[in-house]
Amino acid sequence: MTNPMRQSDLFPVQPDLLDGLPPAGSAPSPEAIRKRLEALLATARGAERMPWDEPRARVNAILFHNMANWLPAAERDKLRAAFAEELERLRATSAG
Repeated sequence: MTNPMRQSDLFPVQPDLLDGLPPAGSAPSPEAIRKRLEALLATARGAERMPWDEPRARVNAILFHNMANWLPAAERDKLRAAFAEELERLRATSAG
């Protein structure tokens, strides 16, 4: 008999996405969130072409948007807008 599938088998987590974040159920520190968001934004800003495949880019966009909720509103909105702008630029350069 084979082992039954676990939820973690169906939805594997890429460990680098969770680096520096607290375990589930505990509140993340704004510093940890800021560090992760700034790293994603720096990767996007430093790239001439999309640095991720499209599925990963979509996941990063969702994570970025949701993780930014842990920051003060003005900072959250500024970072979200900057990341969205970079994704738009990268998608345009990758498409054309």
